[in-house]
Amino acid sequence: MGGSDPFARSAMRKAIGIVFAGGRVEDLSVLTERRPKAAVVFGGIYRTIDFAMTNLARAGIDHVGILTQYRPSPLMDHVGTGSAWDLVGATRAVRFLPPYLGIGSSEWYRGPADALYQNLDFIERLAPDDVLAVSGDHVYAMDYRPLLDYHAEQDADLTMAFVERANDAHRFGIGELNDAGQVVAFSEKPRQPRSHLASMSVYVFRRAVLIEELRRAERGLDGTATHQIHEVLRRMMPRRRVYGWVYHGDWAYTRTLDEYHAFHRRLLGEPPAIDLAAWQVRSNTLARRAAPPPPARCLPGACVENSLLAPGCVVRGTVRDSVLSPGVVVGAGAEVVDSILWDNVVVEPGASLRGVISDKRVVFGRDCRAGEGEIRPSEEMPASLTGGSVVVGMDVRIPPGARIGRNCIVHPDTPESALAAPLNSGASVRPSGRAGGGR
Repeated sequence: MGGSDPFARSAMRKAIGIVFAGGRVEDLSVLTERRPKAAVVFGGIYRTIDFAMTNLARAGIDHVGILTQYRPSPLMDHVGTGSAWDLVGATRAVRFLPPYLGIGSSEWYRGPADALYQNLDFIERLAPDDVLAVSGDHVYAMDYRPLLDYHAEQDADLTMAFVERANDAHRFGIGELNDAGQVVAFSEKPRQPRSHLASMSVYVFRRAVLIEELRRAERGLDGTATHQIHEVLRRMMPRRRVYGWVYHGDWAYTRTLDEYHAFHRRLLGEPPAIDLAAWQVRSNTLARRAAPPPPARCLPGACVENSLLAPGCVVRGTVRDSVLSPGVVVGAGAEVVDSILWDNVVVEPGASLRGVISDKRVVFGRDCRAGEGEIRPSEEMPASLTGGSVVVGMDVRIPPGARIGRNCIVHPDTPESALAAPLNSGASVRPSGRAGGGR
C-alpha cells in the first residue's frame, strides 16, 4: 500500500488519532521538570512526540487529538497548528485536549482512560469507524496502515500492537496471543511475565466499542470504576474481539536517564544502529523561530568526530560521540565527549564535558569539568541514573573552574554559588542547596 510515497494517503475505514501526551515521567528528572515527556528533545532536532505524529501522518490520519495535562505549553508551542505533519486544511486538523472546567465536568485527568472519557464529545463529533490511540512518548518509526488493515480484516473490536522485549518484559503490559492472533490474557507489569510481547501503547478501537467500554469503566459496571487504560483492556477482553499485532522494528521507551543516553549513542557510528534519516521523521523546526538557523560552522581549531550537529552550531573546540541541538557553541580548547546538548548551550573555552545531558540555555563556564571521577549511582534517582551521565537542568550557569562528578543532577535555577565547591559523584544540587552524595 502507499506506493513510493511513505506518506501517501490510502483508502480505508475512517480513523482518527488520539495521542496520550499528558504525563511527566519523573524518572527523567530535570528533563521533565518543566515539560511533559512528549516534549523532551530527542536526536538533536526532534521532540519525542514527533515520532507518533509522523507515524500518524504516514498512515493518512486526518484528525488528531492530543491529550495534555502536565505543563503543556512547550508541547503546544512545538506542535503549533500541525502543519509540519500536514494536519491543516478544510478536512485535516490537530486539536489539543487539556482538562477543562465546565458545568458538571471539572476534573483533572485521573488516568488515560479518564482522559479519553472526558473527550468523548471530540470522538463522537468526528464519528470515525475506528480510533487509533497511541502514546506520544515512545521513539519508533511505524506505518500504522498494516495495523489498521489487520484490525478491519479481523473485524476486531480492539487491536493492540506488541513488540518483543525478552530482557525487560516485566516493565510493560504483557499480552498473550493464541494461534488465531487473539489476545487471551493481558497483565500490567507482571513480576514473572508469561510472554515477551510488550504493549506498545498503540491501540485501534472500534469507536462504538470504545465509547461503551469507557462508559462502563466510568460507571463501575464491572464492579468498580477505573480510570486506567490497562484495566479497561483487561475487563473488555472476555466479551470483545481483541486481537494482537506484532511489530518487528526498533522501539524505545527511554523512560530512564540511562536509557535516554544509551539510545542516543545508537544514533552515531557508521552505519548507525538507528538511522533517523531513514525514518523520515517530521518536526516543527520553526517553533518559536521566524526563520531556520544557519548551517553549522566548524571553525579553525575544531575537531568533530562521530557526532550529530544541528543547524546553528558553532564549534571551535573538540566534539566527539555527541549530539548537539541548534545553536550550541563550543569554545576554543573545550572538549565535549559522549554528550547530548540541547538548544543554545554554551561551552566556554577550556571546559571539559564527558557524558553530559544538558537542557537548554546552560552555560558551562571556562575551564569547568563535568563527568569526571568514580561512578557512584545517583542518590536522588538510583534506578534511573547509574551509567555515569551528568544531567543539568535548563538555564543553569556552571561557574568557571567548577568540578562535577558522575551521575550528578543539577536542577534548574541552581545558582553559581551552589557549585563553588566540587559536586561529588552521585550528588544532586537544587536552588535551595545540595541533596545527597556530599561525602
